[in-house]
Amino acid sequence: MAGKEHKVSRKYAKRCFGTIGLLLTMYALFVLIIPFFMHMYMLNVESDILDDKLLYYGIYFIIILFGTFVPFFLMRLIFKLKFGKFNSSISASFSDLFVQTIVFFTLCIALTYVSNLLFAYLGMEGKLISSIGFSYDEANLSYPLYIFMLIAVTPLIEEYAFRGVLLNTLSKYGKRFGLIASAVIFALAHLHFAEMLPAFAMGIQLGKTSLRYKSIQPTIIIHILFNALIYALCVIPASITKYMAFGIAAIVIMAGYLIISGRYERIKIQKLRSNRTTNILFYSSPAVIIAMMLMILDTLLFMYLK
Repeated sequence: MAGKEHKVSRKYAKRCFGTIGLLLTMYALFVLIIPFFMHMYMLNVESDILDDKLLYYGIYFIIILFGTFVPFFLMRLIFKLKFGKFNSSISASFSDLFVQTIVFFTLCIALTYVSNLLFAYLGMEGKLISSIGFSYDEANLSYPLYIFMLIAVTPLIEEYAFRGVLLNTLSKYGKRFGLIASAVIFALAHLHFAEMLPAFAMGIQLGKTSLRYKSIQPTIIIHILFNALIYALCVIPASITKYMAFGIAAIVIMAGYLIISGRYERIKIQKLRSNRTTNILFYSSPAVIIAMMLMILDTLLFMYLK
């Protein structure tokens, strides 16, 4: 069915996209910028909180939860987005979601490898795709609270924010526009330049899944499975690390088989004629530019901290 052309006036864009940009700026400040300076302050004063991992990650958890919930809850209210619109029950089976997870995982691992090769020449080699506000650090992978937040909590928070609220809000002006714009913001919010390309691809794939099922329930499940696979790769004992390549190769072969056999169904999003105008108006909004610059600044600060 042909889609209707979405026309967004400059006056409407200034009000609508400006509001979204302000809320994204609030999100960037609370979830990305403030935690960085809080960490730097603790280092300067040699705070005992740094040695108490339970307290340290507990504080981070509260900040990320508050910093995500408030701006995106306000976005829901302002744009009158009903919770049921993106939390409806789905008919997809766990096996269908597992198939998508394997394909997503393979795509993101491949893009992570390529991205790391490119940034390695600049001395900015990254790791695997981290959750927003947290980085994969071998020293932290043994703490239960960190593991719980990494595998269970952050996928739920990120799916609610980016696929549940942001994608559905922006999709009113074109599904393809909303899909790409939400994936761009999702990628910029990650902590390393080398992570942004695979994070963008992940945002696109999860966004397509959310639009297809009109729910974030499948994307939450896929995101949890994805993070669990990433965590498993990080904690593999050194004695069997050399065999990890065989495991990844097996996953790649499995993904190839699922695609060729038709078990994995590619989701297509229709492109509307007005996307170009809508994109220009969105990305030229001063508030959106400020939000994106804050996210890039956080990445630069994170590199400085490392």
